[in-house]
Amino acid sequence: MQDVQIPSPREHRRRVRLETTRSQVLDAAEQIFASAGFHNTTIKSIAAQCEIAVGTMYTLFDDKNSLFEAVLRRRGATLRALTEAKAAEPGPGDTQLVALADLQIRFFGEHPDWTRVASMLVSDSRGESRDSAVPGLYERGHKVVADIHADVIARGQREGTVRPGNPLALALLFMGMLETFHGLGGSGASDYSAAEFLDLVHATFRAADRPKGTG
Repeated sequence: MQDVQIPSPREHRRRVRLETTRSQVLDAAEQIFASAGFHNTTIKSIAAQCEIAVGTMYTLFDDKNSLFEAVLRRRGATLRALTEAKAAEPGPGDTQLVALADLQIRFFGEHPDWTRVASMLVSDSRGESRDSAVPGLYERGHKVVADIHADVIARGQREGTVRPGNPLALALLFMGMLETFHGLGGSGASDYSAAEFLDLVHATFRAADRPKGTG
């Protein structure tokens, strides 16, 4: 059995500083990508906002693509964990879907910059080449979340609380509704409230013989 290498106090302090700097860079990058867009954002501009050397940026991230991916992964992993936890809670399938929609609405409201960054993938506004890893990251994450929602829908169908239909197809419809709702803010229809949208989600996915508001 190999001995576990315990870092020296100096090395520990160095790692803590790097992790703190990395978090600071991700915060700044999230804000700048959201406000300036991918193409107008540079490693230099992010370094300037963080008041660190450009060389330090390249110690933490290989390039702008890897930084963009790290921004997506950080909060994306949190949202996925929250979604999995919410989906695992007991309750009727139709009201579970409403709860999942509410979770996403609240999360996106709490992290508007990350939401704008993530929407760049949906709209393909980055114009990335086909060999970029970032679109693949979105596709894999989208599939994982769709499968979570499909499991909730299938469970609700078995208990008679969710309308019939292919669970994955219904899950993709559910996610499409969420993406559309998040896009309303810039369309002139921002007065359509979250409460109205959640009522629409429930009416769309509940079983036909299940009274509105049951849960």
